[in-house]
Amino acid sequence: MRPAETPDFELPLHQIAARDMGLRFGTSFHLDRLAEACAADGRYAFLFAAPPLPTAKIFDTPINPLAIK
Repeated sequence: MRPAETPDFELPLHQIAARDMGLRFGTSFHLDRLAEACAADGRYAFLFAAPPLPTAKIFDTPINPLAIK
């Protein structure tokens, strides 16, 4: 929610989830081909994994996303 309800935190979800919990956020995934493959065979269950490279940086690490049907 913007503006934040707490004046101490500008982005409380990001500060708590990313910084304190180490939770990674993924954005801008292009899943059109996956959606087409699911629609073609009628199977919509899959495993999606996008682990970051093991670096000291928390944000903006490259990933290699993989969807396994």
